[in-house]
Amino acid sequence: MTKYVAALMLSGVMLGATAQNRDFHLDQEYAILKNGTIDLRSSDANVFITGTDRSATVRVKIDRTVTAKGWYTSKGEFTVDVEQANGNLTIHEHQSNVQVGIVGYYHEDYKIVIEAPAGVSLTIKGDDGDYEIKNVNGSISLDIDDGDARLTNCNGNQFSFDLDDGNLEMSGGNGSVRINASDADFLFEEANFSSLDADVDDGDLVIHSSLAENGNYSIRTQDGLVVFDIRSGGGSFNIRHDDSRISAQGNFTTREEDEHLTKLDLGNSTAKINIRADDASVRLRAPGK
Repeated sequence: MTKYVAALMLSGVMLGATAQNRDFHLDQEYAILKNGTIDLRSSDANVFITGTDRSATVRVKIDRTVTAKGWYTSKGEFTVDVEQANGNLTIHEHQSNVQVGIVGYYHEDYKIVIEAPAGVSLTIKGDDGDYEIKNVNGSISLDIDDGDARLTNCNGNQFSFDLDDGNLEMSGGNGSVRINASDADFLFEEANFSSLDADVDDGDLVIHSSLAENGNYSIRTQDGLVVFDIRSGGGSFNIRHDDSRISAQGNFTTREEDEHLTKLDLGNSTAKINIRADDASVRLRAPGK
């Protein structure tokens, strides 16, 4: 991650160039239950979390290197608090940085690598960073502002995603998923969700998932695209729409259709799918025709 910052000198006259390096390095193992929870809070970091065959420890490796050059004075602090309690682990970053002067060059490399038991759960809150999560089978909660996330082979049963100005891609997934997003795009592949509660404002939601018996799927969207590709199963679809474009490909039958409401059925299954679209496109796909 590279940043270039130019700041106007606020007061005084400073002569001579300065170069500063603020490094932080941590490589430590901590005790954790094999189904414990990792609570991570960070900003501006590239985060890599992998579930492994570890049974009672988690490895946390943090490397942050900052180099700044220019005419300036700087006061800053960067710390990471790691705490163990009740078989869980919290990793909370604290940083402040105040610069006065003309900064000609600012470069930051910041990476967090976590190797944990595959059964752990994750609670993550981040700002301006990217996340790659693999082989984690507990519940996952992501609250990300201005960042992207990719989840692979995460086979837990509970997922919660809050995104503002970012993208999320996920391969796999079961159980329930909750989404609250603004200006964000989502892609779910090879999923088997039994319930979905999604509220997306100005973004695309693309889902490739089976439908569960008695499953409940609710989608609310303002301005964007909804693609629901049903891999197997079926149910009843109620789509309320204003200035929207609705299309259905596959063995759907139309139960009711007017200017603001479209009702469709797919097979004889009992899943219920409710979609509310304002100024959005809705595309349904299923095996068949």
